[in-house]
Amino acid sequence: MTPSDDLPSVEQPDQAEVIPPLSSKSNAAEKPQYLEKSKAKRTSADKRKSKLPQQPKQQGQLTKSEEEELPPSPCQHMQFLDCNSEVGRVIFECYHCQQGIISEYTGEPVMGEYKGRPSVIFTKVKCPNCEQTAIRLQAREVLSTTAIPSPWQQ
Repeated sequence: MTPSDDLPSVEQPDQAEVIPPLSSKSNAAEKPQYLEKSKAKRTSADKRKSKLPQQPKQQGQLTKSEEEELPPSPCQHMQFLDCNSEVGRVIFECYHCQQGIISEYTGEPVMGEYKGRPSVIFTKVKCPNCEQTAIRLQAREVLSTTAIPSPWQQ
């Protein structure tokens, strides 16, 4: 009889299931294992806000014929001439009636005060056709205003 036969059976370490010790920092040599998205389970609510812009959910694909068109926003055509000379000229359309106008102006913009802060004072140019303010210029004085056919109308 041998001494090993008398001892009760005890599992040997090479036969037992090996459980690695927990560590707070992962080893750089080990690659982290990722779960597949279908197997992943959220354990806590993520309360952080994403820095990526949220994409709107598409409820249905719209074709070009079904898309809503926005109404055209009013715009004003302008062309400045002789900017570096003492008397400058500007060709523009009236904001209200789209009448073509050419104006001559002179001087640097006038500085005023608005709510205690420096501000540029605009010179209003009246339309000869509809008598409303056609444009506001940053000039000291408007010398002349003449109605012309608009160069931008077809």
